[in-house]
Amino acid sequence: MTPHIRCLKDTTTALENLVALATPEKLLWKPSPDRWSICEVLNHLTDVEKLAVGLRAKRILDEEIPLFVDYDREARYRAGAYTNDDGELALENFRKARKASLAWLEKIQPSDWKRRGMHHVVGEVELSQILSLWAFHDLGHIRQVAELVKAISFWDGIGSLQVYYSVQP
Repeated sequence: MTPHIRCLKDTTTALENLVALATPEKLLWKPSPDRWSICEVLNHLTDVEKLAVGLRAKRILDEEIPLFVDYDREARYRAGAYTNDDGELALENFRKARKASLAWLEKIQPSDWKRRGMHHVVGEVELSQILSLWAFHDLGHIRQVAELVKAISFWDGIGSLQVYYSVQP
């Protein structure tokens, strides 16, 4: 198993472990109106799985140099695609989407790594680049969820020791 696919596989476990540290109400907490809650992050990850990076990787495997359509996460967010009042449901939706992706990802052959697609902005991209981006994207959101968990579950509990730390959810 490549490091890319290993990371994508481990993302689900990492998110499950982090979500388990927060109450259902805390999964909906937003550090500010323009920042995402854990629930919104999970919904975004599912969206990316089905409509952006995951879809692009699948299309590269299934088609000859597919043209990728634009994916505007801010427009999706404004349209309410990430809104949901149930963090556990958001996690379950991500879990199912990722499981489906892993089923075909684990069948990738070394010869597939050089297959290409056409990105609407940067031009030709290889499957290896898409898989690197996908793992990179996952890790960024794992970090984001970890920062949110730090803020909502542990920050108040460290009391006067806060002078030694900061949170940036």
